[in-house]
Amino acid sequence: MLADSVVLSGDRARVITIADMSAAQHGVRISAGMGDRVGESLPQLVQLAAAGRLTVPVWRAFLLAEAAQAHTDLEAHRKHGKVVLLP
Repeated sequence: MLADSVVLSGDRARVITIADMSAAQHGVRISAGMGDRVGESLPQLVQLAAAGRLTVPVWRAFLLAEAAQAHTDLEAHRKHGKVVLLP
């Protein structure tokens, strides 16, 4: 999807991902809301995930068609964990 996003936006600098680790292949930045620290913590997170020791609390999963409701709930701070959008 990153390649399509770059084409649609017309500028790699206008595309940011929070989850696609192939970002560098597309010239796109990764943002994890942690500033420059994402590069420092990523190897440790990958190791924890590979060892089955990384837990991410999921508050709720929404269908992609329910993305507007997910966004509304996020803005209203009605969450206690991550929100997941499903196809």
